[in-house]
Amino acid sequence: MLVFTEVGQSELVINKSKFIGFTLKGNSKNDFLNLIATMNNNHASASHIAFAYQIKKQHRIDAYFNDAGEPSGTAGRPLLNIIESKQIVNSGIAVVRYYGGVNLGTGNLARAYNKAGMLALSSSKLTDFVELKKYNLLLKYNMLEIIINVINNNRSIVLDKHFDINVLVIAMLTKEAVDNIQSQHPTVQISLAE
Repeated sequence: MLVFTEVGQSELVINKSKFIGFTLKGNSKNDFLNLIATMNNNHASASHIAFAYQIKKQHRIDAYFNDAGEPSGTAGRPLLNIIESKQIVNSGIAVVRYYGGVNLGTGNLARAYNKAGMLALSSSKLTDFVELKKYNLLLKYNMLEIIINVINNNRSIVLDKHFDINVLVIAMLTKEAVDNIQSQHPTVQISLAE
C-alpha cells in the first residue's frame, strides 16, 4: 500500500471545460470532508467538485466517492478506480470542473475525470504506507531525549508529553519503533493507548 507524502495538482481543458485535479491526504472521513469544504469555498463558481478517498482502518479499507451531480459513475468512480488500482490509502483525489458549455457525454466525461486525476497523481509523491498505533510511554526524565530520537527516526509521531514524577509520552508509533524501544530501552513502560 502507498500513501501521499506530497500532494499535487494539475489542470486540463477538454471541449472548453476546465478540470483541475488535486491529490489529498488525510486519516479520517472528517479530514477529507474538511478539505472538500475548503475546495468548495475556494472554487465557489465551479460546476462540480467530484472526489474519492480511501482510509486504512485496522482490519479493512473504507472507500468512498462522490460524483457531485455529474451522471452516476462518471466522476467520483473513475477517481476511486485510480486510488484502488494503485493501492493508495489515507489519500484521495478531487477534481474541480468548470463547465465550458459543451456536453461531453458519459464516456468522455469519465475519461476526462480519470485523466485529470491521473495528472494530479503524477504531480504528487508517494511512499510506502506505514501503519501507526497510539501508545503511552512512561519513562524517566533522563530518557526523554533518547526516546524522542527513536520515535523520530522510526517514522513515528509524538502527540503529547505530560511531566510528573516520570514523563508520559503519547505517540503514534510504527511496529519498528515499538520493537526498538522494547529491546534497547527496557526501563520504558509501553502500552497501547485506548
